[in-house]
Amino acid sequence: MKGRTCAAVGLLALLAGGALAQSNIDPSHSFAWSENLGWITLYPSAQYGVVVTADHLSGHAYGENAGWIWFGDGPDNGTTYTNVGTDHGVNVDPSGDLSGYAWGENIGWINFDTTSVGASQVSIDMGTGEFSGFAWSENSGWINFGDGYTQGLSYLPNTGIDDWAIYE
Repeated sequence: MKGRTCAAVGLLALLAGGALAQSNIDPSHSFAWSENLGWITLYPSAQYGVVVTADHLSGHAYGENAGWIWFGDGPDNGTTYTNVGTDHGVNVDPSGDLSGYAWGENIGWINFDTTSVGASQVSIDMGTGEFSGFAWSENSGWINFGDGYTQGLSYLPNTGIDDWAIYE
């Protein structure tokens, strides 16, 4: 039992990595889809879910077949990840297009800049919070962030962390 407790504490310490903000992903619209991985939730919990800001993402997603996926813990310069050295994560440009990399220990890097291969780049409508487009994982294939399925992925753009509430 001690081994399991230590492992659980170690996992939580690893996931924490720093101060975590409350996820602003809509809990009822929190899933991306991959043919090879199945459903991936960007809201595994309020504390460990993905946080969307005007210029970057941070936090974690989870898929039963993918494990934990890390979107970054905040850029070194406070606004955008350089994706050099240890400063890796997913950026959001002013038009809502995502670029950069997420990391899954079980699946490797997930590339959010897919325009060079003719795919619809993952983007966020910053007014409605809806995601669309595809990211690419060399080890797992395409990950769909909302195209072609109902109840797609979204975040709550008008909800600040100070006035967080779960909407139904």
